[in-house]
Amino acid sequence: MIYFPNDAEEISLVKFIAKFQYLSVNNTKYFFQSSTYYYRKRIAKLVEKRYLRRTKLNLVLDEVGIEYCKLFNYTYTPLNRNKKYLPRLLYISDLGAFYHNSKTVSFTPSFTLKDKEMFTITARRFVGVLDINGFDYLTYHISAEHDHKYLMSVVYDIQKERKYKNIIILIDDINRVDLQNFSFGYNQVLVIEDTAENRNKLNYLNSINWSKVIQDYYKNKVFLAEYNFCDYTDYEDKYISLFYFFDTEKINRIKYFLRENKKKSADIICSKELESAIRQELPNANYIIVDLENYIDKERKVYD
Repeated sequence: MIYFPNDAEEISLVKFIAKFQYLSVNNTKYFFQSSTYYYRKRIAKLVEKRYLRRTKLNLVLDEVGIEYCKLFNYTYTPLNRNKKYLPRLLYISDLGAFYHNSKTVSFTPSFTLKDKEMFTITARRFVGVLDINGFDYLTYHISAEHDHKYLMSVVYDIQKERKYKNIIILIDDINRVDLQNFSFGYNQVLVIEDTAENRNKLNYLNSINWSKVIQDYYKNKVFLAEYNFCDYTDYEDKYISLFYFFDTEKINRIKYFLRENKKKSADIICSKELESAIRQELPNANYIIVDLENYIDKERKVYD
């Protein structure tokens, strides 16, 4: 009797591995709602039936799994066995698995975006695109193992970007970033410490009720700004900028404004966690510390 994966969770797991090539066993939790013991038994069954096989601490497709995906025309990426490329593939898989069940974020890996015939594209450093509530963010990763040469190659890569104007850089140590190197004149460049907490916060990047924040702190005395260096203003002496993450482009625009208008000041609204990093760049700004968790709509409806 031919065995097939018998429910949506198992099928989703197999399809993910077919696309991303690898899946850490630690990330299988993102695919199942059942107890750890029970879903491990289900994975063991898939391994037994040769849909999957274990390779060290990861799962990859086995022979039957490859034929199964081809039979049902699922997206299939042949396994890349290049050891030099493996850490990158494992990171891409890790990021994809983290957002697998997200209602607001979807992740497209770089290898599904690239034209394999174009060296200038395949040589690039981005790991993929995060779609957050319909807004695309070209995404990079800088790990603790990446040296300064690699960090600068990310800078050069972003400099030649033409399609995307919103960038996310996930970095293990945010202190490695020199603001002067990471400002390009784009819409946003978000430099984010790569933690589970911050990845979860990205789910709500475009779900913050900023108008309520402004209403609570400024009442009806300010308006949406027409300027590019602030978000709200009274067009007199209030220039208000909103930060959910560290945005090098916004910081650079504020710096330029203050340098050209020495008698003006800027109001910064951000979380307590973000204040110290921004204050290093804008020490003379006025800071309003807000618990932004209170202004996030985490129950926003998503329609298929």
